[in-house]
Amino acid sequence: MTILTIMVTFLAMIPSEMPSRFTVPSISVAEAKTQLPKHLDLARAHEFQIVTRRDRDEVALVGLPDFRELVRGHKFETDVAIHPDEATVTLPQFRIIGIGGTVDEATEDALAKLREYASQYLKRLEFYRETDRRDLYPLVVRFLTTPEDEQLELLLEPDSVEAEPVPA
Repeated sequence: MTILTIMVTFLAMIPSEMPSRFTVPSISVAEAKTQLPKHLDLARAHEFQIVTRRDRDEVALVGLPDFRELVRGHKFETDVAIHPDEATVTLPQFRIIGIGGTVDEATEDALAKLREYASQYLKRLEFYRETDRRDLYPLVVRFLTTPEDEQLELLLEPDSVEAEPVPA
């Protein structure tokens, strides 16, 4: 086979037949655009896909339940302390302290601070990748891809909460 034959054969391939560097299918951005519902259905059916642009890997299409399963092992550390007339909920990994008159108020304060932190973390991801907080990325993504009404559950997962005894 000559080089010209190889090039013509390669160029004649349809996008789904393009060679991939991955075990999972690789599709072009153009194909993803024109057949998005099909590829979303595949992702929902647990079939990962890599979307490429000009032979560069750009995005992995992964169903949200599969993605959540991938980051499920990244747990939040939560410390709760109750003092007379005050409670604190500390998220030591993020250096966040929620304060309130009750544990519920302190938790809401910590959640609000974590939402702001997570949003800023993604906006400044390149900066954080160069700091000691780079390992927080899976937790940040796990938090942000959890519906707000379920985020509290992340902080209360078994083995993630330590309660400080109340002094007598």
